[in-house]
Amino acid sequence: MRNPPITAADRFAIKDLFSIYHWALDTGDVDGFADTFVEGGGAVVVEVMSRTKRYEGRAGLIDLAESLRAWDRFPGCQHYAGQLLIEGGAAQCRVRSYCFVAECRGKPPYAIRFSGRSDDRLVCRDGHWLFEERIVRLWQGEAVDLKSFGMPHVL
Repeated sequence: MRNPPITAADRFAIKDLFSIYHWALDTGDVDGFADTFVEGGGAVVVEVMSRTKRYEGRAGLIDLAESLRAWDRFPGCQHYAGQLLIEGGAAQCRVRSYCFVAECRGKPPYAIRFSGRSDDRLVCRDGHWLFEERIVRLWQGEAVDLKSFGMPHVL
């Protein structure tokens, strides 16, 4: 199956998908969060420090969103993804982004509670972009080792 080039409209739709995902997560819209994934659910993998947790299928995604919603430090958190690097075509693509979580409670200045990156697989189904898999990693290890990217260290 041919994967035609990605269009400007696809790029806007993909950015909207990230926004819908984060708004749903941060506002406790558990079903809306799960609806950003392919039918059957897809997966989210969270790699923080030496722990890896995989949430698979719609039930797993709902478990992830519900567990975050129940966490007493979660209300007021804002998730953000930016500098989306979209590679692929109009049927499926890979998106890499920087991501962080701000804890917006009390008086400013607010604290950044997570800084990392994501590596995502997306598909377009019936004209709608959906996540197949999201891998969210803390900004550490290979992410900050320029040598692993074949790049010299520059100050």
